[in-house]
Amino acid sequence: MKRTSSWAMIVGLLVCVGAGRSQAIGSLRASYLEYAREAADWVWDHYDSLAEVWSSRLDPNSPFGYQGPGWFLDMAGIYSFLYEVEGNPVYAERAKKVLLTYGDFRKFYPASAAQRRCEYDDGVPALPNMFTTMRYLRAYERLKQRGALTPAEQHQIESTVAEAAEFTLRTQEWGPMNRTMLRAEALVLAARLLPDHPRSRYWKMYCDAMAYDNWGNWEIEDAMLYHGVWLYSLLSYADAIGKLQELFHTPEMYYYSQYFLNLMAPNGMIPDFGDSQLNSSSPRFLAFFEAAASAYRDPQLKWAAQTIALQFVDFNSRVKSTDLGYILTDCYRWGAEDLEAKAPQELSMEVMEDVQGKKIVFRNGWEPTSTYLLLNYRDEGESGTVFKDYLRDTIPIEEEKVTHGHADENSIVALVAGGAFLLHDGGYRDYMPSGPFGAYRQDYFHNRVCVRQEKIWMGQKPGEARLSVNEPVPAQPLLDFLHNSGAYRRVRTQKIDFLTLPEFDYSRTRLIDDKLGYEWDRVLVYVKKPETFVVFDIVKATVEEYFTAAALWHTRKIVASGPHWYDTLYDSLQTVALPTNYRLLVLFPESRFRLEGVEEERRFYQKELVIYQLASQHLELGENVALTTVLIPHPAEQESQSLAGQVRIVESDPAGAAVGIEIRDAQRIILVAAKRDLRSHVVRDNRRPRYTYDSGRMRLGQWECDGDFLYAESTPEELRYTAVNVTAVKYGETALFQQKPTTYGLAFDGSPDGPGIGKVRYWRDGISLGRPRSTRTGRR
Repeated sequence: MKRTSSWAMIVGLLVCVGAGRSQAIGSLRASYLEYAREAADWVWDHYDSLAEVWSSRLDPNSPFGYQGPGWFLDMAGIYSFLYEVEGNPVYAERAKKVLLTYGDFRKFYPASAAQRRCEYDDGVPALPNMFTTMRYLRAYERLKQRGALTPAEQHQIESTVAEAAEFTLRTQEWGPMNRTMLRAEALVLAARLLPDHPRSRYWKMYCDAMAYDNWGNWEIEDAMLYHGVWLYSLLSYADAIGKLQELFHTPEMYYYSQYFLNLMAPNGMIPDFGDSQLNSSSPRFLAFFEAAASAYRDPQLKWAAQTIALQFVDFNSRVKSTDLGYILTDCYRWGAEDLEAKAPQELSMEVMEDVQGKKIVFRNGWEPTSTYLLLNYRDEGESGTVFKDYLRDTIPIEEEKVTHGHADENSIVALVAGGAFLLHDGGYRDYMPSGPFGAYRQDYFHNRVCVRQEKIWMGQKPGEARLSVNEPVPAQPLLDFLHNSGAYRRVRTQKIDFLTLPEFDYSRTRLIDDKLGYEWDRVLVYVKKPETFVVFDIVKATVEEYFTAAALWHTRKIVASGPHWYDTLYDSLQTVALPTNYRLLVLFPESRFRLEGVEEERRFYQKELVIYQLASQHLELGENVALTTVLIPHPAEQESQSLAGQVRIVESDPAGAAVGIEIRDAQRIILVAAKRDLRSHVVRDNRRPRYTYDSGRMRLGQWECDGDFLYAESTPEELRYTAVNVTAVKYGETALFQQKPTTYGLAFDGSPDGPGIGKVRYWRDGISLGRPRSTRTGRR
């Protein structure tokens, strides 16, 4: 075994994914096996040096306690599989060396450190790491089944197996989540390997208890990284008990296959929401998609697996990750080589609904250069109460949305265009349990509105007359105003509406904060030509109080700016350099009685900037305030000031009834408008309908309707519009649409039956100026 002091090569082992696309060797399935083989061979060739590196970096004060070198367990797992497939006894001998000597690494752990940890009362375990224990056990099972071990060797290894199973029972975390299934996977293997051990029935019993909560159940986590860990461990458990196909027969697993498929972004991976890192868990999602594609014979799931493999597995690298190599052996076992990959075709959509998934994706394609935006409005929800309560009572997770979730409700997790990240989530944490001010879990680390039940000191800018003095007075820094310990405050969320139509996609989602006394609706409109995202944030008071509501947009650099607009880009995420061929114009078209600015922050382990606009005032019960942001992705060479000049605010009549903007280009004028208070039209309860046209009327320029939402285009030749939840639409004094009345009876006040007008779901039409066009209805 060779020795080396090359730190660069060693550090390369710690990286689980490669950079950029690489070419697989022959078939993808064969490439999985060759990658795993080369990864294991490299570790074998540098075994002694890696052991020295590990011992030199061993931290006796680590909060995780003793952790052996994981590379060798990965290697043993790979070699045992190669021995199973190819029968080469050299591989068995190499795996055996790890199994017989792995416990020797404990000698490097100081006795004084062990004495400080009560879980080491029975001795320091050789396999304390729940993420890798099963790799040792699977390697042993393969060698044992093929008679590659002597009775004495089996006895020694089985002592380590029993010790690992007993240690697994020491730490108690349970419920439908990743750490439960990691433990269950280890225990089911231990019980099967040692059926005659006096404690085996307890290992099996407790494995069944933990797995029961996960099989055919919803995971309580909302974090991309841990979704991957949970899925992979659940698959491995099902594989261990011979029920992998039965697992895929559960409706939850089919749901998750479609859920994660439709979350995939143009960079080839699921965005990192919740406690996650950029592209983390890509190997585990690769294994999941390979297995799911094979089980369901689904070409789109095969496309997902192929995309991740070609994007994030560097088949040509000289130093390969053994962690990835180990997972690729399961990709080899579970995948179906005869299944042709086919990219999905569905564009903007709910992922998957408004109860469990609570996410909405806006996209214009599935290519690497396509535009993609992910809105996450997932709250903690009502499910899994006993599991969540137990975790809150047992481990220090007060900054988390139980579990591994963030205060990211109604936030934009990612915006990608032209192959460039333009908005991105905040990251995981600087250290445990969270970094300063709850980094990076609290609301102010996300692209969302932050609300506080108090008023910020607004100061005074030159020319303002807010104070008795004439000179400028600095405002209170926003982050200073918002910051707290980072403790999570539970809220509720709802989907109000979602539509996808040829000209635009539209969503309205609501956050309800019962403790602070407000509701926040985020209206997000994806205008497809010219490509623009319009964001209306409407905060409604449910108590009479002072409120500050701030719309936060995080970025790395501002490359240009002007009155109420900022041209931004992301050039890096931690140590990853990003393409800068696209930029994001952040525009605030409404500036009256608003405070806006830019502040420096630490976010995603790097220096970033937060651009904000806020409103701070006293709100009466039921009163609301609206913040408007326009986001325009554009090529770097396109001049941003002219883009900003194409957008203007449009006032509503009655004042405050709606919020709207106009987008002007050379061809047309586009109006995008939303009703601010969706209950303002309710004026009676004695009979139905409870509303009238006049009670819900909103007029913006020449356009008038009583709908929740209006999208309209006008050119010198024609008018086109879509109105949602509406009874009538007018342009000037011309009625473009009028729903006809029908008889409504059974009035609560006993009055006679009479006419009333019901609202249509939506109405789409267009007229040539001077002659009507044919009416067009339906979804498309």
